[in-house]
Amino acid sequence: MSHPDTENSAAPEESNGPDGALARRIGLVALAAGLVSAVAMEHQFGAKGALSSVIGTAVGVLNLYVLARVVTRLIDPKVAAGKGVAMALLLAKTAALFLGVGLLISRSWVHGGSFMAGITAVVVAIAGGGLWDAVSPKPAEDSVSSDSDEGKR
Repeated sequence: MSHPDTENSAAPEESNGPDGALARRIGLVALAAGLVSAVAMEHQFGAKGALSSVIGTAVGVLNLYVLARVVTRLIDPKVAAGKGVAMALLLAKTAALFLGVGLLISRSWVHGGSFMAGITAVVVAIAGGGLWDAVSPKPAEDSVSSDSDEGKR
């Protein structure tokens, strides 16, 4: 009898799926950018501005996470069934996002600009999390640079 976790252990540790390393990097950058945004909005608009920014960041991260899960299910060739349900969830998520954000802003429950600053922190996190590997030092493979033209003559 096989253990359920052994089947998933073949997956690479640096997975870029919605639960992988890329998602963790985006989450870390979103936390940092959201904190900076909240501090800036508190300075500009007070406590309501800071809270609105935090809510915007949370809504952005939640939206990104759900979107990644649903879209991954839609495009994953290993998932044969449930594509219609995933599409319905995607449409429902989009409608709920528009309705929820519309209510938050139109009812003045949040400060609109600060809320959008929080959402923007997540956009920055997507770019920052994706670029993280580009600036991270990589271990050298046999001390030979792949960019070197030496020895190729």
